[in-house]
Amino acid sequence: MGLEAATATLRALYKPGSPKTEVAGLHVVSSFDDALREAVERSAPIGVRASGDPASGHDHAWWVRWLAGVRDAWMAVCDGYWCLSPSNSVAGSEATRLRLASAVVEALKWSACDRFGPDEVLWARIGQLFAASPEARDSVVGGDVHNIGREYLRAVAHYSINLDQVELEMGIALGHVVDVCLPFLSLDRRAADVPQYVVIPEEGTIPARQMGKHREGEWRFAPWAAGELLAEFSRQLARSIVPAPFGRLPLEHARAAVEYLRMQWSKAPPVRTRRRYLQDASADIARGLHACTAVIGGQPLPVPRNWRVVDFSRSGLQIVANSDPTRAWPDIGELLGIHFVDGDGWQLGIVRRLRMWATHAGLGIELLARSPSLGVVDDGRNSVDGILCDVPSKGEALRVLLPANAPALAEPVFVKTSGSVCKLRSLGVLRREAGYQLQVFQVL
Repeated sequence: MGLEAATATLRALYKPGSPKTEVAGLHVVSSFDDALREAVERSAPIGVRASGDPASGHDHAWWVRWLAGVRDAWMAVCDGYWCLSPSNSVAGSEATRLRLASAVVEALKWSACDRFGPDEVLWARIGQLFAASPEARDSVVGGDVHNIGREYLRAVAHYSINLDQVELEMGIALGHVVDVCLPFLSLDRRAADVPQYVVIPEEGTIPARQMGKHREGEWRFAPWAAGELLAEFSRQLARSIVPAPFGRLPLEHARAAVEYLRMQWSKAPPVRTRRRYLQDASADIARGLHACTAVIGGQPLPVPRNWRVVDFSRSGLQIVANSDPTRAWPDIGELLGIHFVDGDGWQLGIVRRLRMWATHAGLGIELLARSPSLGVVDDGRNSVDGILCDVPSKGEALRVLLPANAPALAEPVFVKTSGSVCKLRSLGVLRREAGYQLQVFQVL
């Protein structure tokens, strides 16, 4: 039976108040839970036991569907456990509550990997489970004992690393390294003198990073004891040795995950360095290189869409989108053109963050060009239309957006704009994405 069909069957069996739920009991949903864990581990593109290979047999669209199916299956498992007790599993058996807590963590993790925003219902459920557990009476909760407190800690740890901002393979690697580090992580009632992720289980709050303020019932995430373990992993990986707990994780993904966690869990984690300003503005949006080229050239927007800008800084924008004609949200790395309805011209940006909810999506946009212009890059044999992200200035760098399949250009290279021709020297490719590449040149 395929995953979608099995998930649909599980949802049909487990509904609040349904006689089928009592008949199916814990056995059916727990068996599905076990089988799902096994299937995900073995079919994932990378992993400790994974046999999949994203480079052979499956394209990006296939993995998108795989991820959506895994997320939906874990949501169904959570709902199944939740239906087993009249008091929504909080007063159920220890086995049911522990399995539910673990399933909630999996659902939260895979939802984040699938770019979904934090689920308030899931955070409320695991918060209730933890608040009703013996561990909630302690002053410190560690990850070295398999109980509900450990699962709640695991949920906060996964949230702290922004899984919605990384690619699937990186998210899987990060999730595994986090689990390896769990015995060295903790939730503490005491506040440290650095920013920490804070939760209030009784209120079902979503973790928020803060410093200084303190409310009754708060628990604070403390990851720093894992620093020495991660440093040792880093030393082994620098010698091209994959640590034994990482199983079959590819070397490059293991190395990237360890360094990412060392940065995120340091006492000086990455923070915003530019002040953000609230905004309430309407903006027309063009998606992709072709559409951006058209609107910068004065043509009408190929597919009309109008979204709302809710804040901005010198380097980026935060956008809320309530619909899209394509019925698909932009993914991380996608090129967008942005035109404020009450402003002039178009700006260009790259999607750096996507969080989806049932009715809307939030996008974090890194501004790439405030006054882009069209140009033609030519080496005498090949001529390629592109978008200039900077004004050509002798001796300075010039970033140019070109199609992803643009031919390699030989020296010397020239760029032709509406008013001039400049000689260039290639400095390389800054980034490649589906549909475009961003090259940088020096103006000679």
